[in-house]
Amino acid sequence: MNETLISACTMFLVPATLLFGALGVANSSFLKMLVCLLGGATAGLWFYRVWWWTNLSLIDRRTALGLAGMYAAAWLITLLVQLKNMFSRD
Repeated sequence: MNETLISACTMFLVPATLLFGALGVANSSFLKMLVCLLGGATAGLWFYRVWWWTNLSLIDRRTALGLAGMYAAAWLITLLVQLKNMFSRD
């Protein structure tokens, strides 16, 4: 795998993972929503960066896009759950 691509994926993977931890310790719905938006933005930037990367082999591109896509999907699901929780409070 391309060493530069590994470094770039690590650059996005670490903050995205730390944000999941921050989501767990957030104590207000506003803070949880903010963390979800930050996580989604990080995953989106990661996906965008890999998508427009030139001179990548097909397997490296698919692997990196798969990782970015998994994080983007996880953040989207988390954001939807937070929205549901915010609007279904009694």
